[in-house]
Amino acid sequence: MRYYLDGTAIVCAVGDSPESESLREWLDGHESELVTSILARQEAGQELALLDHDQRMRVYDQIGGIPEIPVSGRALEIGSYAVSAVSPYAALHVGLAQAEETVTVVITYDTEVASAARLYGLRVVTPGRDPGWYMR
Repeated sequence: MRYYLDGTAIVCAVGDSPESESLREWLDGHESELVTSILARQEAGQELALLDHDQRMRVYDQIGGIPEIPVSGRALEIGSYAVSAVSPYAALHVGLAQAEETVTVVITYDTEVASAARLYGLRVVTPGRDPGWYMR
């Protein structure tokens, strides 16, 4: 079983939001099971670009070693079906996670990604938030 981190989870993992500490504690026990994507890194990079050099180095130390899953034709195909219900970014995150056979869980703090992940049979984990928070 692998866990896919989207951009919101990456930002939360290195940030100081109310959920950040819960997420960091959860991640500590799952380092070898984590994957992300170039999309998630790019998405997170937009927010993380505002950090100073020392903070960016901390980000690299925390998430730099997480393997990236490829943007495959299958991921794009799955994402193209989801785009009718959610934003293109959310659809592609779900496509990436669903296309990777070992990924069964999406870690996200985005309502659209969480909702779409559930529709595609993926479990959603959001440390620091109540289960099902995205369905309210």
